[in-house]
Amino acid sequence: MRASRWLLAAFVSLCLIPDASAQEADAGVPAEEAEAPAEAAHEIQDAIVDADAPRSQPSGEMPVPRPVYVGIYMNDVPSLDLDTNRYLVDFYLWFRWQGDDIDPSTTFEFMNAVESWDQLHAAVYTDDDGNALPDDLGDGWRYQVFHVQGHFGHPFDVRAYPFDSQEIVIALEDTDAVVEDMTYVADEGTLTLPPGLAIPGWDLGEVRAEVIRQDYPTNFGDTRRGIGEDRYSRFRYSVRVARPVIGYAATTILPVAIVMLITMVMFLIHPKYFEGKLGLGITSLISAVALQLTTAGDLPSTGYLVLLDHIYNLSYLVIFLSLLASVWSVRVFDNGDEARAARIDRVMLVCALLIFFGGTGLLVAFGR
Repeated sequence: MRASRWLLAAFVSLCLIPDASAQEADAGVPAEEAEAPAEAAHEIQDAIVDADAPRSQPSGEMPVPRPVYVGIYMNDVPSLDLDTNRYLVDFYLWFRWQGDDIDPSTTFEFMNAVESWDQLHAAVYTDDDGNALPDDLGDGWRYQVFHVQGHFGHPFDVRAYPFDSQEIVIALEDTDAVVEDMTYVADEGTLTLPPGLAIPGWDLGEVRAEVIRQDYPTNFGDTRRGIGEDRYSRFRYSVRVARPVIGYAATTILPVAIVMLITMVMFLIHPKYFEGKLGLGITSLISAVALQLTTAGDLPSTGYLVLLDHIYNLSYLVIFLSLLASVWSVRVFDNGDEARAARIDRVMLVCALLIFFGGTGLLVAFGR
């Protein structure tokens, strides 16, 4: 009996005595360092929780504008009229935003629309009565798409005609929210074009989508607001188009070049046939004027000279100099110096060719 009690007491004492190695490890580590891993683990866990939790705007800071994703997919450009500075465009426009307290699909406005009363503006997502109703994407996101067809426009710059490039622009703003409350964001997928899209007479180029801040230096008559107080977010979509170089060079520059080559023939005519020289120069001048008037009919009314005008002005100068040189050579010939008259014609032939074709090349190279 005593032996059994002694064995039980020994067993309990062995269980209550701390491990020697554990005591040595605990003895060499301060209490603060021993608790550090636990505190670090709690901090990491708190950071994960804070990242997932909704963030509130710190007091005293400006509110962050709400993003509204906007995109355009162009279907067709049935017409492009430079004379009236407008174009007919068929495209899809979409909005994607978060929250039920706003609906940017009902408050946007096209800033460069022409004849808005004749514009097709059909919502893809509607209710049972056919009224526009945004679709629910989940997680509070809303989505709406419009099929739009209408005339838009902006001033075209044709200074480089016939080698100019233009932009087909569609610009829109929200009529309600200022830029401090809402801002557009160019959505993915808005920089692509349909594979079969073609505009007769034009080559398609770069597609761009940008968001800019539009300032208005007015209060629109509202005395409650200061001048220039309102600023809006503007979404600007553009497609660059350019004229085919070879095709337009063949129809605009080649005819006047042929006229100038015909003009050079006057230097190959003997000085004694002065009437023939004079008639050829005048005929070339009339032909060049007629060609310029014909090509000017394809351009809008502008207050500046285009590249093709400079080429025609150069041709007029060369024709005038050719006529003067012909008169000079004829007078030298009448004075009995036939060899000198022939030399004048040869030199002027080379000079006229260099002036026109060299000047045309420089204008095309640096005037585009």
